[in-house]
Amino acid sequence: MKDKNGYTLGEVLAVITILSLVIVLTVSVAVRLLDQTKRKVNEYDEKILLDAAITYGEDLDKNGKSYFLIDDMSLESGSVIHANAEVNGYALKSIINEKKELPVKTSKLRELGYIDKKLDYNCTIDMVFETSIQDGYIVIDKISAKLEDDCK
Repeated sequence: MKDKNGYTLGEVLAVITILSLVIVLTVSVAVRLLDQTKRKVNEYDEKILLDAAITYGEDLDKNGKSYFLIDDMSLESGSVIHANAEVNGYALKSIINEKKELPVKTSKLRELGYIDKKLDYNCTIDMVFETSIQDGYIVIDKISAKLEDDCK
């Protein structure tokens, strides 16, 4: 500073340049952290949805819960089960054994209490079943789930 009346133009521009760099770096780091956090939250939400579908599939198998068809379903026998039909018991296990996958809407999982009402996804999850026949009965050996494209 050459005189006591103020700063030179060069000093003011240097301070503005340094502050601009600090702001740019801070904002870019904040944006990157925000994106990482959103990705983690989405991964966590997807895991919750998949776990909910698997739990529902287990309840269909072991606890006699009813399944409500989303769309009409044609079976190898030639019969058609219409959308919104309620299926459970042996009929449900027969469908699972034949189709190996059953779709479930997140709205149904929310309605049945498998996911929190605040989890705001409206999409379809496929419950995937591995079955076998033991002593003449259909047995569900493993249940997994996968998100359909409308969930991502």
